[in-house]
Amino acid sequence: MKTPCEFSMWYVVPYIRSRVAQSMVTDLGMKQAHAARKLGVTDAAVSQYLSGKRAKTEMDEEWLLEEIRVTAKTISLAEENTEVGKEICRVCKLVQDSNFIEKLNSGASCGRCP
Repeated sequence: MKTPCEFSMWYVVPYIRSRVAQSMVTDLGMKQAHAARKLGVTDAAVSQYLSGKRAKTEMDEEWLLEEIRVTAKTISLAEENTEVGKEICRVCKLVQDSNFIEKLNSGASCGRCP
């Protein structure tokens, strides 16, 4: 079993980035290239997030998706990329505090996650 930090690094943070990118493009109407610049990732990374080739973990809890929408909006409105790390850490911390990682990591989830 991975430690919560390992699990977060490998699964939660990529999932958050993926969902933030999706929200920026679909909910906020950003172009993929603009979302990539805002997130500090490549255009290819955003394309892979949108196509499902990256960050395949599923954590479709409504409270988490709402926090991700808030994060996407905050990052999109930020003047500098300094908000990206703060916002992704904020959401990751919420996931850790919710004990959701422990459920996923122990295999007690729906079985879609590693």
